[in-house]
Amino acid sequence: MNSNINYNEYILSKIEKKKILFISIILTIVIAFLFYNSPIALIIFFLLYKLVKDKLIEDGKTKRRKILENQFVDALQSISTSILSGYSVENAFKEAENEIEQLHSKKSVMYKELNQINKSVDLNIPLEQLLDDFAQRSGVEEIKNFAEVFYYAKRGSGDFVKIIEKSVSHIRESIDISNEINVLIAAKKYEQKIMSMVPIFIIAYLRVTSGRYLNPLYNNFFGAFFMSICLVAYYISLKWEKKILEIEV
Repeated sequence: MNSNINYNEYILSKIEKKKILFISIILTIVIAFLFYNSPIALIIFFLLYKLVKDKLIEDGKTKRRKILENQFVDALQSISTSILSGYSVENAFKEAENEIEQLHSKKSVMYKELNQINKSVDLNIPLEQLLDDFAQRSGVEEIKNFAEVFYYAKRGSGDFVKIIEKSVSHIRESIDISNEINVLIAAKKYEQKIMSMVPIFIIAYLRVTSGRYLNPLYNNFFGAFFMSICLVAYYISLKWEKKILEIEV
C-alpha cells in the first residue's frame, strides 16, 4: 500500500520545471520593467519562482484529483452493477478493474489503484482497510465518504447491497452536479483570465505611448513604494477572483 500514489503530494516533471523557470523569467522582466524600470527589481525573480512553482503544484494536484474523481465514479458504477448482479464485493472490484482498463487504459490512476487493491485482497488484507488507505491518500471527499460508508456497511448487519447502491447514487449525483457547475462557469473563468491582464496592458500601453507620464514613479523611494502597493493589491485581487469562482458542492 505504501507504494501507491499520495495525491496530496505532487512531483514536478522536467518539462514542468522548465515551464516554471520560463514563466518566472518572463514575469520578472515584465514586472521589473513596468513597475520599477530598474534592473535591481530583477531580484523579485526568487519570489516569483516560488509563487509560480506553488501554483503549478496546486493546479497539478487539483487536475489529478479531478481525473481520479471522475474515474472513481466509473469504477463505482461498475462495482454497483456487479454487486446487484450477484457478484461478491471482492469479485465486483475485480470486474471494475477490467472495465476501467477498457475505459481508461492501464495507465489510468484508477486502474492502478484497483489493481493494487485486488492484489492486496488476494493477500488477505481486508478490503475496507485498503479503501480507507486509498481514501486518505486521495484527498477526494467523495472517496473518503464512500470508504466510510463501505466500512460500516461491511461491518454492520444492514442491507449491504442497498447501502452501497444508495451511496454510489449519491456520490455520482454530487460529482455530476460539480461537473455541470464547472461547465457553466467555464466562460466566467476565461473572462476572469482576460480581465486580469488588463492592468498590465494599461501600464504597458502608457510606458510605450506616454513614458513621461509614469516617470515620476520610477527611480525614487516613494514611486517604488507606490508601485509595490499596486503590485500587492493586484496579486490579492487575483487570489480573490480565483476564490470567488471556486464553487464547492
